[in-house]
Amino acid sequence: MKFHKGFYSLIQYCPDPARLEAANVGVLLFCPELKFLSAQMSSDNRRVQQFFGRTDHDWKQIRLFKDGMEERIAREATKIRTREELQLFIDSRANLIRITPPVPMRISSPNDDLRELFELLVGRRTTAAPHAPKKRFQTVVAERLRNARLGNKLTEDVPVDVPYLKKPVAFPFGFQNGRFNLIQPVSFVAEDPDDSVRKALPYAFEGESIYGHPHEKFGQLKLIVVGEFQTKQDDARATVSKILEKHHVRLVPNDQLDTLVQEISAKGKVIVA
Repeated sequence: MKFHKGFYSLIQYCPDPARLEAANVGVLLFCPELKFLSAQMSSDNRRVQQFFGRTDHDWKQIRLFKDGMEERIAREATKIRTREELQLFIDSRANLIRITPPVPMRISSPNDDLRELFELLVGRRTTAAPHAPKKRFQTVVAERLRNARLGNKLTEDVPVDVPYLKKPVAFPFGFQNGRFNLIQPVSFVAEDPDDSVRKALPYAFEGESIYGHPHEKFGQLKLIVVGEFQTKQDDARATVSKILEKHHVRLVPNDQLDTLVQEISAKGKVIVA
C-alpha cells in the first residue's frame, strides 16, 4: 500500500474564543500530492449540546456556519496546493466555526481516511442504522458530467479572475456555446427560504462581475449555477432564479441536469487546449 504525506485539521464550534473551549463538528483532510482537499461535517448539533448544553445557542446560525464552511472548502479545493496556503485559509476564518492548525498524517485512500477520521474524532453523522452515505451535490453533478462522455466539449477546473472578488476563482466545469459557460453546482436546500436567497447572492455578484469581463483565452463568459432544491422549495427556487437572471446568471435546477448534459453534447463546441 502506498502512503502519501497529508494533513488533517479539526473543524470546531467555539462560542467563546477567549475560553478556548470548543466542540468538534467536522474534519478537514488535505493531501498536496494527490491534490485532495475535503471536509466532512456533522449533520446535527449533538456534540455542541454535549459540550455547551441545549440552550442559549442560535442553532440556525450554527447550521449556516457549518454549511458555509463545507461549501467554502469545496470551492477552495482547486486553489490550495501547499500546507502554507492551507494555513492562510485557516487564518482567514474568524467566526464561531474555527479550524485547528494542520496535523501531519499518512494518507493511503483520502476518502476512506476522511471518513475514518470523522468517525474517530467527531462521531457518526447520525444515530440511524448504517447505510450508504449520501453524496454531496457537487459530487453528484461532477459524476454526471464526467460519465456523459462529453470529451473535449467539456473542460474542468477553469481559473477565472473575478473582479468583484479581486482574486481568481476555479470553476469546476466549463463549455463553449456562444459565450463560454462556467458551471458551478450549489445546494440551496434549506428549511428557511431566506437562507436559499442569501446563498444565491454571492453567485449573482460573481456572475455579474465576470459577464462584463472577457477571459483572455475563452472570451465572453457566463455563469451557470446548477442548483439543488427539494420538492417543497418551489417558491425559493423561483426567487433564486429571478435573482440570478437579473445578474446574467442562468439557473439549472437539479431536475434539469440531464437537459444541460444534452445541450452540451448537441451544441457545445470543441475546446482547443
